[in-house]
This record gives sequence, structure tokens and C-alpha cells, in this order.
Amino acid sequence: MHIDHHVSANLKRLKLPAVSENLEMREREAREQRLGYIEFLSLLIQDEISSREANILAKRLATGALNSRFSFESFDFAFNSESLPASTIRDLASCHFIESKRNLIFCGPPGIGKTHLAHALGHEVCRRGSDALFFKTHKLLEQLSDSSRPRRAERLRKRCAAARLLILDDFGFRRYDSHEAELFYELADERLGKSSTVITSNRPPQDWYGIFPDPVIGGAILDRLVSGAVKIIVNRAKSFRKNNCDGEKELEIMSRS
Repeated sequence: MHIDHHVSANLKRLKLPAVSENLEMREREAREQRLGYIEFLSLLIQDEISSREANILAKRLATGALNSRFSFESFDFAFNSESLPASTIRDLASCHFIESKRNLIFCGPPGIGKTHLAHALGHEVCRRGSDALFFKTHKLLEQLSDSSRPRRAERLRKRCAAARLLILDDFGFRRYDSHEAELFYELADERLGKSSTVITSNRPPQDWYGIFPDPVIGGAILDRLVSGAVKIIVNRAKSFRKNNCDGEKELEIMSRS
């Protein structure tokens, strides 16, 4: 079947690119399988719906700075199965804690997959039609503290406050100054009980007090972040990055021998 020029032009006019792209393939499939008109039309409609949903998801992921490669499907559940059981990860993937508007505190050594799983949670939220934002914590605070662009900083603050899921990676990477602590308090307070925040850190919560200059505001922030949160604390686990590096070294040695 050769798509008539007028049909192609009208499909573009109606903004149905997936129908136009799949029309010949679906027509051939309909002839070979002797599909009825309704079945043929239904397949074309589903193609357009799938294409639009994929585009919307890609846009949400890009807007939220989420890595599309870091999903639950691409996570190696067996690598740290003793310290990070698959049942725990699958429970996270259900997003029950997000539906309950609880926070998630995920702490453990570097390289065990905390950032991957944080991205995967954001990916899952976007799949379900909501928005998720991913930030390195210190980078977000730097942007919110940018006095040279106050309007931009305020827009960003509102986006973070309103997001269904806010992911703050590498929390406690460095000490925060007084202004950053105040911004953090305002954000944590505004989101409390309204939406969920995911915190990943190499340090356990009991070590977080020292990263704030004022113990009073530090305690208030941690109370809003940690109290009632789902907590996954991993004390010891294998590193994906170290394992990959060791594998590369082994390959290099083998290639030389």
C-alpha cells in the first residue's frame, strides 16, 4: 500500500504522526490476518496513543533531569541481594510510600545503587502520570541561593515544593551554610505531609546534625525529613562501580597475557 499524498497530508494536519508512520505496516498486517475495519482502526489508534504516551514520558524524564536508563528494569537485583533484598526494592517500586506522602531515607556506602534506584523511582512516578525532580542536593541549594537570578531561584523553589516526588541525591556531601539551611527548612516544611521526598546519602541520619551550622534548625529539618519516613540503611554492600573497575582490570590483564 502506498500512502496517498492527501491522506499523509491530512494525518500531519491532524497531528497523527504515529498513524502515518504505521499505516502501511498495519494495512499489510490487516490483509495477512484478515482483520476487520474496526480491528484495523483500533491498532492505528493504539499506535498513536502509545507514541504520545512515550513522548510525554520522555518529556517528563527530561524535565525532571531523570536518567531514562536508570529504571527498575535495568537494576541488577541479584548483585547485593543479601544487604538489599529484591523484596525491599520491589516494595519501593510499588510507590506505596509516595501514595502515603511519606519520605524515603536511603543510606549506604558509595556505589551500591542508591542513585540508580532514586532515578528509577522518579521514572516510575513519571510513568504513572505525575512529575518527579532529581537534584544533587548541594547543586539544588546553590541554585536556590543564587542572588543574581532571584526570579529563577523562586521559580525553582516553587517547582520543588509542588513536585509529586523530589529526589535529593548525595545529601550531606558537604556542610551547608546558614542561608542554605534556611532554604532547606522552608522546602522541607512546605512539602511535609503533602508530597514525598527521597534522600540518598553515604551517611546515616544520626550523622546529619553536624552538616548544619545551627543545631536548632538542623534538628527541625531532620524532624521534617526523617520522622515517619521509610528508612533503608545499608551498612555493608558490594560496589557496582568497584566491581566494574575490577572487571575492566581483569580484562586488561587477560588481554596482555
